[in-house]
Amino acid sequence: MANLEVHTEIQASPQQVYAISQDYTQRYDWDPFPERIEFLEGATEVAVGAKVKVLAKSGLKMVVEFIQVKPPEVTAIKMLEGPTILKTFAGSWLFKPLPNGHTNAIFKYTLQAQPWFLHAITDPLILWYFKRHVKSRLEGLKHYCEKRISASA
Repeated sequence: MANLEVHTEIQASPQQVYAISQDYTQRYDWDPFPERIEFLEGATEVAVGAKVKVLAKSGLKMVVEFIQVKPPEVTAIKMLEGPTILKTFAGSWLFKPLPNGHTNAIFKYTLQAQPWFLHAITDPLILWYFKRHVKSRLEGLKHYCEKRISASA
């Protein structure tokens, strides 16, 4: 099992960062990962139990379920269906207030390759792949939030 954690300081409040991160009408403006995100089974917004199908620009497909939604602090998901190589995948986005009024945005993921893969080889490769994408997503969120906040000031 591999764990991944990436964090950055964003010059905006946790409320602002959380709202932007979970507004799917803005997601494509800042998030370089998804090609398409589709709510399933009648869901229209982020809520515990809501299911979402994600198609990444890389071709990776995954269906996830929201298991924790606590604005403006955290949103967490777990994989229900995904690429053959993954046995498990879960993630959480945390938004912690800093004394200066900014946000420490933390993206955490836990993932595990299928048992028939050689974990000593595949886990580091999977971790490298996801870490690269997680960093770019977090940087995208940071730049988008800071641009939006400074434009409205």
